[in-house]
Amino acid sequence: MKGLDRTQLKLIAICAMVCDHAAWGFVEFMSPLGQVMHVIGRLTLPIMCFFIAEGFRYTSSKKGYIMRMAVFSVVAVLPFYLFFHELYGYRQNIIFDLLLGLLLLAVLESRHLRFWGKLMLGACLFGISIVIGGWIIMPMLYILVFYYVKGFRRQAAWICGLTVTLEVFLIGAVELNRVWHFSHYDWPWYDKLYFLGFMLPLFLLRYYNGEKGKDFISKYFFYLFYPTHFLVLAAVRALIQGCTIYEIYVALHVIAFMVCLGILMMVLWVKPSRGQTGTLLLVAASCIYTFGFLVEIISGNVGGFYAATLVQYFGECLLMIGFTLFVGEMCHREIPPVVYAVESLCGIVIMWMLFSTKENHIFYTSIGISEEGPFSRLVLEYGWGFDAFVIYLVIVCVTCFAICIQGIRESRGIERKRILCTAAAILFPWIPNFIRDTGITGGYEVPCLGILGAVVLVGLALIKYGYFDSLALAGENALRHGQEGIMVINSNHIITYYNQRMQEMFGQLALKQNAYNNRILEDIFEGRLNTLELKGRIYEMRVEALKEGGYVQGHMLWMLDITKHHQMLVQISNLAHKDALTGINNRSHFTDLVEEYLEQGGGGSLFMMDLDNFKQINDRFGHQAGDETLVKFAEVLLAQGDDLILCRIGGDEFCLFFKGATDPMELEALAERIAAGFRDKMAGEEYDGVTSVSIGIARILEASDRNFEKLYSNADRALYIAKNRKKNTWHMLA
Repeated sequence: MKGLDRTQLKLIAICAMVCDHAAWGFVEFMSPLGQVMHVIGRLTLPIMCFFIAEGFRYTSSKKGYIMRMAVFSVVAVLPFYLFFHELYGYRQNIIFDLLLGLLLLAVLESRHLRFWGKLMLGACLFGISIVIGGWIIMPMLYILVFYYVKGFRRQAAWICGLTVTLEVFLIGAVELNRVWHFSHYDWPWYDKLYFLGFMLPLFLLRYYNGEKGKDFISKYFFYLFYPTHFLVLAAVRALIQGCTIYEIYVALHVIAFMVCLGILMMVLWVKPSRGQTGTLLLVAASCIYTFGFLVEIISGNVGGFYAATLVQYFGECLLMIGFTLFVGEMCHREIPPVVYAVESLCGIVIMWMLFSTKENHIFYTSIGISEEGPFSRLVLEYGWGFDAFVIYLVIVCVTCFAICIQGIRESRGIERKRILCTAAAILFPWIPNFIRDTGITGGYEVPCLGILGAVVLVGLALIKYGYFDSLALAGENALRHGQEGIMVINSNHIITYYNQRMQEMFGQLALKQNAYNNRILEDIFEGRLNTLELKGRIYEMRVEALKEGGYVQGHMLWMLDITKHHQMLVQISNLAHKDALTGINNRSHFTDLVEEYLEQGGGGSLFMMDLDNFKQINDRFGHQAGDETLVKFAEVLLAQGDDLILCRIGGDEFCLFFKGATDPMELEALAERIAAGFRDKMAGEEYDGVTSVSIGIARILEASDRNFEKLYSNADRALYIAKNRKKNTWHMLA
């Protein structure tokens, strides 16, 4: 398909944005080159507004979309101000403007808000845009046009009208400002004519073909590129203009803070788990500490230094709780709640000593500023409260490190890698202290190195080495499919999850105990016991390996109550010609019936059927869901009439013999009914891409075809052709 796809348009918008920002940083504004670059830069906003409207229309999770935009708008704040400095004052970046437009759509499309509620919230969003938005209300209006106005010509007319109105308003405001001086901006009337460039993207959007394009740009690319390119441009400008040691020092800590925020977002996006909770607290505390230190080094007075110090120590207190929680989960150790209570109490005492240090001098005996060196820094004299705090840090870190060492000795494979990352993360925050003591930094602290290293390592432990506790919670969600007993163990046989049903069957169980202490559970997980009679019920045991990141990280046990099923099997044990699951003929009896019919001179056609991608149902939703799917397909076959001999060959393969039918139209009609009936039967299930059937058809056209083995072979060959063509279709041999 010709035209421009989504990826190409986004690349154009990104290139235009870089061109515009490069002009702001390095080219004289009123020069011809500067004006051309700024006009090119106007391509970005309308294209991004267009895709915000498209994204809101087609996203599977509007809440997730808004949360993603909100997080990245916060991430972009520091790089944005680092590059623009005072040029934009207190106004926000473009992602913030797009977020306001997205929130406006959410308000207007809400089913829970009445008219007046929508009106008030919408007015508030417009007010926020007017007060602190980077582009006042225009992005919101553009997004509304692209979302609500139908037809490209009408959209283009609205965009042009709004843009011209904006231009006229700005020119009028500029001229009025010369008389009443209500703004400190002293622009000439022609200064903002480049805003008319907002109409240029319409020529590009006219050729949007609706295609996604190549996948080399992810949905997060723009959000990550936006703050990153500001940092790069700021660094280039600093190199050109010359930068001081102080600027480099601040920049390093800004980068550290940005990396911490980035890892925090990555942690938020991984599957929920107890491991995630510990990592989240630890990384959030690191962000707080890094932010506090950043504020300290850019403050110019004792009050600013002191306030920043309070933020740092608050982050450190949270960091200790986060380390304890993280280590307990990664090493599968039960940390008593009293430990967290003691840590919280210590944190409260430490913060009290800090807040009252001016009165009682417990933590610091004196606080001052040294002007020696390339920039100002705190000069502190420590009291016994600080010594107690250091001892507290050492105790927590040594204890956590000892737990890690024990965990390393007891673990193997990916679990050992996770714990090694955790142990290294405990040591990293101490490294800057040793660096400072060597005198290399001239006495200046460089905590960004330690904090950044620790954050990267804990992120690595959770994300790259996939903490499998998330799989335990996935097992909890599987309870919705029935009343099965579920237990999850890790590779060391330690119980990490069990549900209430399992508790009822086995009595007292406890997390983080060895499942092999129970002889029955050991036999089940080792495959020596497949069925179990317990409390008058019969259970089938299914053990599945849990893999993540290419590693087997544990096993899940499903105990399925098959009492009724077992009773049914007993009742039909004498009916050996029936398939136990679906109730239709098995292969042996089907063969006998068809051969008997053919020997009597009967004609007809054989259908060979296979459920597409059936393995995905078992792998993703469990074997019970797979069994239910097979039963539903059998029900579809039973509903097709009395002239059929039905059979389940095995697995997800089925056969039917249509007695007396060889007409292609009649056979085609039956194939379509079967496919449509199965699709309708599965409509209420969330098995995307696995609710279709492929069919091969072989007909008896002459006497030599009246042979079951030949007929079966031909139908199997036809099925092979159908599945290799595109699946979800049928093929009939001529």
